[in-house]
Amino acid sequence: MLFVFLFVLAIAAILVSLNSAKPYKSSSAQEESTISAANSSVESSLTIQKPNVFVHVVGEVVNPGIFMVQSQARLFDAIFAAGGFTKLADQSSINLAREVSDGEQIVVFAVGSGGSIGSGAVISGSSAFGGGSMQSKALVSLNRASQLELESLPGVGPTLAGRMIDWRTANGGFKKKEDLLKVSGIGQKLFASMKDKLTL
Repeated sequence: MLFVFLFVLAIAAILVSLNSAKPYKSSSAQEESTISAANSSVESSLTIQKPNVFVHVVGEVVNPGIFMVQSQARLFDAIFAAGGFTKLADQSSINLAREVSDGEQIVVFAVGSGGSIGSGAVISGSSAFGGGSMQSKALVSLNRASQLELESLPGVGPTLAGRMIDWRTANGGFKKKEDLLKVSGIGQKLFASMKDKLTL
């Protein structure tokens, strides 16, 4: 009789144990899962907005005008915004890989116009294709001038002209006249003597 009682008690204990068994998960693991889910939610809801810049694209493009592009956009982004090149465009007259800067004017020259500079034509502060002649006809263009044209500037010889060309090639062109001060051998005095004879 005692044996039967013990047998029934053992069966009951086994059944209770099976019904109460649940998968175990540590509280620390649950906390990590909650934190990970929260971080994922925060990251997905955050979007980093890059500032926009404005560029003026003129010359041999389908839709010349002023366009808004993202900061650190490349020149090809600006050309794309302007509808791409026309059939007359000299695509070698600009460096499509360089970054654009806010407020610059990008000029795409026609084939045979003599505007090929490789580093990109940028003219600021004057109309390139409006009424009247281009300012660069009277002044030496930092971004389009040849070695000989640069040598015509006061105090500039073959060596210094070569450094100017090397600098504009390495940096995607001069964005302002004051960039000349970054060229080795050009100080404030020399810059002052030539700045009025220059355009971008």
